[in-house]
Amino acid sequence: MQCNAAIGSLRIDADFATTHPWTVLFGPSGSGKSSLLRLVAGLWQPQESRVLLDANDITATPAYKRKIALVAQQPALFPHRTVRQNIAFGNDNGSAESIAQTLALFALNPLADAKPATLSGGERQRVAIARALASTPRLLLLDEVFTGMHRTQRDTLMQQVRTLCAARNIAVLAVTHDLPEALEADEVLRIDYGRIVAQGPPSIVLSEEKAAMLANLNQH
Repeated sequence: MQCNAAIGSLRIDADFATTHPWTVLFGPSGSGKSSLLRLVAGLWQPQESRVLLDANDITATPAYKRKIALVAQQPALFPHRTVRQNIAFGNDNGSAESIAQTLALFALNPLADAKPATLSGGERQRVAIARALASTPRLLLLDEVFTGMHRTQRDTLMQQVRTLCAARNIAVLAVTHDLPEALEADEVLRIDYGRIVAQGPPSIVLSEEKAAMLANLNQH
């Protein structure tokens, strides 16, 4: 992916490729992480940009044709539809069996007939991710979807997503500024002021942050 464009006062000058199943885009707020996800998804198309998926140039491809699913921090569910209906909307084949499998995988069967307004924030996020994966995308974009979750809840949901993505050969590009979450990735892209300043294994790219976190834990 290549991008050289301004968004507000920030200039994004990034050129990178991902080859791992779970890649994290890590950096402080305002560094351009979400803008890059929107670029990959096709929701932002600056003139000086280029996006490739599986070596195919999709820069001019409309968002709805890209086979890329984006889940934001605030899940955009249909308020008038039940959990089952929300997931069915994203389901490629629409079969009852496939929808039932998705509900079961994300432990959503008890909530299948509930409306989004009655769900907790974590439950709504589970439904949003389940709906995105029901469309069987080639690439899943996660924009700080685990932010604010309890550690146990976050770890469980992340493992559910990893399991399903691995089974369906779906790559993940996830945005976060949460260090423990980033350390669990296969690869990390560090972004700062719109530029990719490092790329590689979390243990190397985030070695200083990890050492500082461990030192802080040892002090307590």
